Amino acid sequence: MTAAEWDEQRALWNLTTSDGGTITTMAVVCATGQLGRPARPDIPGRDEFAGPSWHSGRWNHDVSLAGRRVAVIGTGASAIQFVPEVAKVAAHLDVYQRTAPYVLPKADRPYRGGENDLYERLPVVRKADRLRIFLYGELLTSGFVVSPKLLAGPMQLWRRQLDAQITDPDLRAKCVPDYVMGCKRVVFSTDWYPALARPDVDLVTDPIERIAPDGVVTADGTTHPADVIVYGTGFKAAEFLTPMEVTGPGGRGLHETWRDGAQAYLGITVSGFPNFFMLYGPNTNLGGNSIIYMLESQIGYVLGALRALKSERLAWIDVRPEVQDAFNTWVQSASRTSVWETGCHNWYTTSGRNTSNWPDYTFRYRHRVRRFDLAAYRVLPERAAAPAGAA
Repeated sequence: MTAAEWDEQRALWNLTTSDGGTITTMAVVCATGQLGRPARPDIPGRDEFAGPSWHSGRWNHDVSLAGRRVAVIGTGASAIQFVPEVAKVAAHLDVYQRTAPYVLPKADRPYRGGENDLYERLPVVRKADRLRIFLYGELLTSGFVVSPKLLAGPMQLWRRQLDAQITDPDLRAKCVPDYVMGCKRVVFSTDWYPALARPDVDLVTDPIERIAPDGVVTADGTTHPADVIVYGTGFKAAEFLTPMEVTGPGGRGLHETWRDGAQAYLGITVSGFPNFFMLYGPNTNLGGNSIIYMLESQIGYVLGALRALKSERLAWIDVRPEVQDAFNTWVQSASRTSVWETGCHNWYTTSGRNTSNWPDYTFRYRHRVRRFDLAAYRVLPERAAAPAGAA
C-alpha cells in the first residue's frame, strides 16, 4: 500500500498499491509496526566504502562473513542479537559503540520434555509460568514509570552479569551506561558481554569521523580496516506509517497532522480520520513487557469498533477531538516522571514529547481497551452517506 485516501461522499477509503492498483474498503486497519524502516547513519564517506555493507534490517545473506574483518556500527537491540553470532565466524570484529546499553540476563533455554508434559497435562502450571514472566516485565515497568528506586533488583542483575562475564577493567568500564536504566531500551542477552570479551573482538568507543574505502576512521585518526560493514543503527520508529500517504476528509494529510509528533487515542484512532485504525500506534510501545500483549488488546478493541459499525448501521466513526486531546494530555503528564525523560537521547521522544511509549502498566492498558467505547466517537449513520457507486 502506498496511499489511502478518504472518499467523503461515499464514506469509503480508496487504497493505492505500488503496482498502481486500487482497493475500496469501508475501514482500514494499519498494522505496519514501528521497527521496520532502517535508520542509516549520516556518516561522511558512507557510500565510499569499497566492500559490502548493509543495515541489519536488510541483511545481505549472499555475503559470507567467515574469515572476514567485520565492522558493526551500533550497540542497540539489533546488534545485541547478531553480534555474538558474527563473532563466531569473523576473523576479527570491531563493534562501534556510542552509548553502552543495559544488558539483563536472558533466561532462554529449551524446555525439557518433562516440562512440556507437565504444561500439557496441567494448563494452570503453564499459565502460572506465563504470569511469572509477565510480572517480571511489570516489575521493570514499575521502575520506568513509577520510581527508578524500583529498579534496584534489575540493576543488581545487570551488574552481577557484567562483573562475571567481563574481567578486563578497561572493557568493563566501557560497558557501563551513563544514564538511568530504561531511559534507553533495556536489552536481554547472556552472550553479549562474552562476545565483547573475545580476543578477536574490539569494542571501539572513539567517535567515528568518517568511512573510508578500506575501513572506519575514528576521531583519533586511526583507520580500522574492514572488509564488511553492518549497520545496527536502529529504525525510524517515530515515522509512523511512512512511506504510506494517508489523506483524510478535506485533503488533510496524516503526516502533516503529526508534524509536531504522532499522537492518537489509545494509540489506535486519530481524530479526523474516520474508520482508520492502527495496531502498535503512537504511545503503545513498551520498555519492559510484551508488545504481543498490547497487540492482543488492540485487536480486541478494533474488532469491537468494526462490530459497532455493523450493528449500529454506521457509515463511519471518528474519535472526538476533545477525547483524543484529553488522552494525550494524560500521556504527556504521566511521561514527565518516567525514566524516558531523565535526559538521555532516545527514540521514544519527538520534539520533547513522548510519542512512542505507554507510560503505565500494561494491564491498565488492557483494562482501558477491554471494550470499544462508542461514546468517544462521532458517528454518521449509513443513510446519511452516499451509497457505494454513486457519482
